[in-house]
Amino acid sequence: MRYLYCHGFASGPSSQKARWFAQQFAAQGHELIIPDLNRPSFKRLTISAQITYLQQLISMSDEPWYLLGSSLGGLVALHAAATIPQIERLVLLAPALYFAQNRRLMLGEATINQWQTAGWLEFYNYRDNALRAVHYGLIEDAEAYNSDNFSRNMPILIVHGTEDESVSHTQSQRFAQPREYVRLHTPSWDHGMLGHVAELWALIEQHLG
Repeated sequence: MRYLYCHGFASGPSSQKARWFAQQFAAQGHELIIPDLNRPSFKRLTISAQITYLQQLISMSDEPWYLLGSSLGGLVALHAAATIPQIERLVLLAPALYFAQNRRLMLGEATINQWQTAGWLEFYNYRDNALRAVHYGLIEDAEAYNSDNFSRNMPILIVHGTEDESVSHTQSQRFAQPREYVRLHTPSWDHGMLGHVAELWALIEQHLG
C-alpha cells in the first residue's frame, strides 16, 4: 500500500498538517507522499490539472493507494478515486466537496462577477505568506466536478468539524447520507483541526485497519 496526502487550496507540501501526518506515517514505517498540487501553477490552478498530476504519480506503481485529502484536496482525492482504480481507500478532512458552490456562497455573487470580469482574484496563499492572484478558470473547471455523482463503492472516512468556518459540515453530511460505505465523524472542531491532531490520527489509524 502506498500513501499520499492531497493538501488544500492556497497550501502546499510543507504545511503544518502535512508535515505532522508524514511524521505519523514514518513512525509506522510508511512513506507519506506529499506532492505539490498547485498545478499547473497556483495562478492557473484547476481541479483537472491536479487529478491529471495524481494519475501520473500513481501510474508509476502497481500497488494500491491510500489517499488523504484536506479541504480542496478532499475534492481532488475523491474525484481522482472515481477514475483511478488503484486508489482503494480515502480519508477526507473537512473536504470541499462542492468547491464551486462553496466559493460562490463565501465570496458572494458580486465578488464572483468581479472575478469573472477581471479574470483574476487575489487569495492569501499560506505557502507564500502573501496574496496571490488566481485565474477564474478555477471556478469554471470546478463546476464540472459534481460530488453527488460519485458512485464508486469504497471505504471512505470523512472527518468534518461542526465549527468549520470555511466549509460547512452539512456538505459532508449531504454526501455521506446516501452512501453506506462512507463513515462520517462530525466533532466540534474547526476547519484546520490542528488542535485535534491526536484524536484525528486515532480515527485514521482505525480506518487504516
